[in-house]
Amino acid sequence: MTRPRSELSELLTLSWPIMLAQLGTISMSLVDTAILGRVSVNDFAGASIGRAIGFAAATMTMGIATALEPLASQALGANEPDRAWSAFTATLRATLLSFVPSFAFAISVTCVLAPLGVEEPVIARARAFLMGQAPQMAFLGVFLAAKVFLQAHRITWPAMVGAVVANLVNIVVCTVLVRGDAALVAAGLRGVGLPALGAFGGGLALSVATMVLMLSVLLPAYRLRPKMPSDPVPARLVWKLGAPVGLHMLAEYGIFTTVALLAAKLGARVASAHQIAIALSSFMYMGALGVGGATAVRVGLAVGGKRNARKPGLLGLGVGSAFMSLGVVFFALFPRELTDLFTDDPDVIALGASLLRVAAIFQLFDGVQVVIGGALRGAGDVRFPFVINVIAYWLIALPAALLLGFTFHYGAVGLWVGLTLGLVADALLLTGRFIVLTRKVIERVA
Repeated sequence: MTRPRSELSELLTLSWPIMLAQLGTISMSLVDTAILGRVSVNDFAGASIGRAIGFAAATMTMGIATALEPLASQALGANEPDRAWSAFTATLRATLLSFVPSFAFAISVTCVLAPLGVEEPVIARARAFLMGQAPQMAFLGVFLAAKVFLQAHRITWPAMVGAVVANLVNIVVCTVLVRGDAALVAAGLRGVGLPALGAFGGGLALSVATMVLMLSVLLPAYRLRPKMPSDPVPARLVWKLGAPVGLHMLAEYGIFTTVALLAAKLGARVASAHQIAIALSSFMYMGALGVGGATAVRVGLAVGGKRNARKPGLLGLGVGSAFMSLGVVFFALFPRELTDLFTDDPDVIALGASLLRVAAIFQLFDGVQVVIGGALRGAGDVRFPFVINVIAYWLIALPAALLLGFTFHYGAVGLWVGLTLGLVADALLLTGRFIVLTRKVIERVA
């Protein structure tokens, strides 16, 4: 039996590089947010909507990739590395197959923007961003699958190094593509007739940076291939685990996308303020997501080793909550200063600061739900969390957001308060599910 101090040490050793890699990954969206925020309100708002739609559309691909967590970690916990490799290759095939329908879904969602009252210049830029982002949706699934595979082997440095390099690439490529010759002249170079691509350039830069991320983990993962592979993991098993995780993510990210579209209905400046607040919140969320990934590995190893998984799950919950407390402090104390980093528009700054004050409240609950979600994935429990997410976000958060935002006319702040209520419900229900599930030793998924 693993002692609590030893388990905590293992969790922290695994968590911090995954956290840094996740924070580095989301930093890429902060880069184009900062660059586009100083170009034009329409480009900024359009890219914000396009990013939200693209991220929601990629959730099935992300879910399939993340479903590798129980397959790989439980196989390694049972000392079956060949089985883990077979699960990895099956997951790669499934993520690539999901790309085309995901992108088609993203483009189709833009057709509802005009009926929602979104301005035509903003819609055009949202579609442009999505076109530039298209390759990123394919690269992202491969990156996540390879990263999860390496994490299960407790190899975390490739994703961390890749995130640093990808951010450096993104800063240069995004600046040049978004601003064109103006960026070269500002750097003291001669213009070469490069056009300013605006929102499309931001999406294209994200694709280039994600390709760098993908290669940083795919090559090290390939070196772990066994000489004698096991029997192939059935595709149906990958889909059986991956589809509920993808739907779980869609229920979560879909509500945030819906709120982004509702914010856009209130005007380009409201959409811009919403994007700043969500980008900063996502930065903190990615740290907790890193802890959730480490917790999924530790829980999966416990299940594969036929040990009770409650201890690593609850320790992960404590670590994730401690990290998210940093967001609570910074968002509560410095909302205007943080918003000012991304735009010069005084109206956007004022509204963004108000939204960050609300975000300070839900940060803690956001951390709880993502870490416990990771613990449940490590245990192979993927269907019940999806049901909980639907209840929390679509039956609690959305009605509350509509009521507060439009019926009581609290606008974007009301939308965010509604999201907070959903996060509270989600965190409490998922935690209760994990405690009930871990009353006994959990059986392996395969």
